[in-house]
Amino acid sequence: MITREEILKYTENFPAASYDYPFEGDFFTAVLRNGKSKWFGILMRAPENYFKSVGAEIPENREILNVKCPTDLSPFLKARYKGILPAYHMNKKHWLTVVLQSDIPAGDVFKLLELSYDLTTVKK
Repeated sequence: MITREEILKYTENFPAASYDYPFEGDFFTAVLRNGKSKWFGILMRAPENYFKSVGAEIPENREILNVKCPTDLSPFLKARYKGILPAYHMNKKHWLTVVLQSDIPAGDVFKLLELSYDLTTVKK
């Protein structure tokens, strides 16, 4: 299990990465950015009906992290962890949802953050 504070702190390790709270009046939802605009993650709370719609257990605080993921890796991760779900409110082909209160070790969440960051880095 991992906390949002650990994720935000880890994000500070990436060059040109930052996070902000872009939604007026919402001081919980944090967008993780690669550079000034490219999203590589978003921390938020998902509604109960999302968890019900994907047949998942509803965590107490409903905190999730959405990250970009290669399309060939996503099915493997969903089969391995109960806490990896189809992306909430994002493109389900290129994004996935990580439930913070779940069976995913912090080290694996950090690897997913790194991968998502790399996927959004512009190659020169």
